[in-house]
Amino acid sequence: MKVLSIFIFLIISFDLISQPVSTTFELRHFTSDPAANGETDFKGETEWFNTEGRVQFLNKYANFASHYFDNPELDKEIVTDEEIGDLVRKMKPQPGTKIRQTIPLNGWKTYGYKKGQDIQNEKELEFWNNIPGARIINDKLELRNTTIKKEFGPLNWRFKLECKVMVAGNSQVTFKLKGEDKTAVSLVLNKEELNTEGSELVIEGDMTKKRFNCYLNGKLIHDFALMTDTSITAISAFSVAVSGNGFIDDLFLFNHVLQDNANYPYYSQVILDEDFEEKPAIEGWQSVYFDDSHWKKSDLPAVHGGLREKEESFYLRKKQYVGEFERAFLQIETLDPGGEVWINNGVVAVINNRHPQEIEVTRFLKKNQENLFAVKVNPYKLNFPMPHTPTDHHIGWFLGRTKLELTSKCRIKSVVATTRELGEEAVQAHKVTLQYPTRNFFEGSIEINYYPWFPEEGERVASFSREIKVRPRIDHEFHFDIPVPSPRLWSPESPNLYRVETILKDKEGNPVDDFVTTTGIRTVTQANGHLYINGKPEMLNGAQIMGFRTPIETTSKYNRCAPLETVAEEMLMIKKMNANLLRVHVHAEKDTVDGINDPRYAEFADQMGIYLIWSTAGFIREGEAWNVDFEGYSKFMKQVINHPSIVLWEASNHPNRFKLHDISETHDYIKKIYQTISDADQSRLISPTSFWQHTHYANYDGTLDYQGNSITAVPEYMAVLNTRGSQDAYTGYGADWSRLRNAPNDWAASCLAANDKAYFNFEHEESAGQPNWELCKGKPWYLIHSYEWDYDKGSVGRRLTLDEWRASQAWQAFSAWESMKKQMLLGYDGFSWCCLRGGANMGTYQKPLIDNLRHPKLAYYSNKMVFQKTWAASNNVDVVYGPEDGVIPVVHHLGEKKQVDLFVELQTPEGKILEKKSFKNIQLHEGREVVQLEKFRFKKAKDGVYVIQYELKNSK
Repeated sequence: MKVLSIFIFLIISFDLISQPVSTTFELRHFTSDPAANGETDFKGETEWFNTEGRVQFLNKYANFASHYFDNPELDKEIVTDEEIGDLVRKMKPQPGTKIRQTIPLNGWKTYGYKKGQDIQNEKELEFWNNIPGARIINDKLELRNTTIKKEFGPLNWRFKLECKVMVAGNSQVTFKLKGEDKTAVSLVLNKEELNTEGSELVIEGDMTKKRFNCYLNGKLIHDFALMTDTSITAISAFSVAVSGNGFIDDLFLFNHVLQDNANYPYYSQVILDEDFEEKPAIEGWQSVYFDDSHWKKSDLPAVHGGLREKEESFYLRKKQYVGEFERAFLQIETLDPGGEVWINNGVVAVINNRHPQEIEVTRFLKKNQENLFAVKVNPYKLNFPMPHTPTDHHIGWFLGRTKLELTSKCRIKSVVATTRELGEEAVQAHKVTLQYPTRNFFEGSIEINYYPWFPEEGERVASFSREIKVRPRIDHEFHFDIPVPSPRLWSPESPNLYRVETILKDKEGNPVDDFVTTTGIRTVTQANGHLYINGKPEMLNGAQIMGFRTPIETTSKYNRCAPLETVAEEMLMIKKMNANLLRVHVHAEKDTVDGINDPRYAEFADQMGIYLIWSTAGFIREGEAWNVDFEGYSKFMKQVINHPSIVLWEASNHPNRFKLHDISETHDYIKKIYQTISDADQSRLISPTSFWQHTHYANYDGTLDYQGNSITAVPEYMAVLNTRGSQDAYTGYGADWSRLRNAPNDWAASCLAANDKAYFNFEHEESAGQPNWELCKGKPWYLIHSYEWDYDKGSVGRRLTLDEWRASQAWQAFSAWESMKKQMLLGYDGFSWCCLRGGANMGTYQKPLIDNLRHPKLAYYSNKMVFQKTWAASNNVDVVYGPEDGVIPVVHHLGEKKQVDLFVELQTPEGKILEKKSFKNIQLHEGREVVQLEKFRFKKAKDGVYVIQYELKNSK
């Protein structure tokens, strides 16, 4: 038995050793032409290819890469609904309190209304009721042996029709779309096709192709089929004929109109939106006696907005029993953009900002009975749309998650927990704010306890107690350091979380209040030119979201407040890319404060092990830097400050007007924003701007301005938490290869050479890749070139046609790998691709790694490849190897000490192995390093394109 056990152990050990550490590939052209000697550009000063040669190269890249990444047709979804649902179910809800009563307020009744809608709605319902054989019953339109017809202005480009359909018995429903007295689409549905509870019918029409899609209950039953009569130039009516008895509901017709605007190639119109429900006025909506039986039910956050709900105020009502209490506080994540809060028919607050709210409601509540909470959210419309927003400017307005806290008179207002030191014991620093609104001191004690909470809960591992005296009236801050033995550190590989319980006791030792939060033990520092997490070198590798997602009709509504499933979906997209970073970069405006502060992203990231660059809702995109919400920024920070996944605060994207003013504007902004953020948190890095070159400062230590003059930067510029970085697009915006070959740029070179602070590429490459057009037939963005189309001219040599979408994706992926590889070798500490998923610019934005419908592009996979912890590649960006060129392999390593073997293969683009080269026993030290190996040349490489594959394995 002992011999057998040893034998099994040896087999397992050998199998682990032989497993690949990583595999990568590069495409290279070999030639006997001496003109290709040296580092050859794809297109640029040292180019060898002509334009068509470059396109052929990209086609070969696309063919090989799509098979290599096991997605030959580039048609696979990266995330499924089942995976999203599973993640949502697995997410652990935040723990509650035991002494104070914390009541999450869910189960609201909601309603959208603007003045005069009740009268207009009556007229619309009267139209349907006056059709012979039709009547509205139970909020549905019943049809008995009749035909209804609705005419409208011509739909001559693309449109979408939705409705719910039901039939009774053997009844039959016929839908027709008509124009010019001719039928374009005719659908006959009966009980065999329809559910008895109601079926969802969707028709997507494309008049440019004279084709349509038809979905029934989400299943595609007509796939871009030809219309019945292709001579029709526009749809101007639809009809529904029922033989027998049938019902229709939720009738929605959405039209898209082509326009001559590269950024916004079309705009959308609501032609018809009918739910066959009454729309009563809202007088007395805040009263206990108001009838809200016709209102919808919703949990929080609840959002309203977009074209379908434009200009409607959003009303919410919630009845909640409240027992005994001494003090009561309503905590609202946000009331965006503002509104009113009422309790029991009394106005509690009128809010005119997006800040987190804590409102004392002690005097408004009735003890031991039911209380009515009522909220009005003001409608919103963009004031300063930025270049990627949809043409629908009605960005959603919403009520964030809200809870009621019932506390003692002396209460714990907040607890901030951060890590001061790591070792055999971690030292956790705590700032506990207490409040006692009376004339005298409160005497008692504070107890702080630590419990393992995620992934598994455990017994108490640390406890601290201290007697205290709380000053009257003011917010009284106490600071405590607590040792936590044998700490389980938080990291992407091991996202360990603790439940931190803070208990306030009176001087007799009786508990009177508590505060519960979750946090992770981890540190964030920068030194020696690198980022360190928990004292170990790390990189932030991932992508950002802008908050624009299809379908187009809800893009604006959900920009600032996405459904929970969307949050889960985007976190899974990041995780599946070998990425460890999400840059929360949601915004729709320029020249004014924007952004989100949605704690749900941090809650997911904490448990999934994903770093976050966090901008808060006090962030600005561009314009004058002084538009940052300095007053609100620290309030937003405090709302999410205990989340270990947040590792960097970002104040602005690229405010771009510093140079319109003298240098004092740069000095004063850097000073003020650093002080604003660092006063609230000393445990994370700070980025005042992600595009430093827009400021007057031109080098790492702020001794030169952008004109070459000697200057002295403010001390905050070199402060310990202030980091460095930019938006270095070496292969984007139509750049030729020379820019990449000559990288880094002067700013980056100065920062990297200093070997001091970390350097991040906050938004990089900016190259475009067309989607697989076959997957979006019938969608409004189908076969529409992006405003980015001309980038191809600079980078490839000509515009790539719609038929060359695979080559377009190949360029994006090929250039991404080569550029990110070089930047890592130069010492960059992380990347955020702009952006993760499609949806911006009405769905025509082509920079994202994933298209509008969840399909990853080739660049998604090349990001995944370069995000491996340890990988091998060539040491430069030479695209064409001349007769004197050779391969110089490098290994980029991040992580634990290991010994590896490298196997380099020369393959044909079809995958045939021609030659191999191996390097044995390569020593990789703990941390981050680059190991360069000896140069060699493949002997069997004739003129032509080849694949060079690099495989690393643990040494035997």
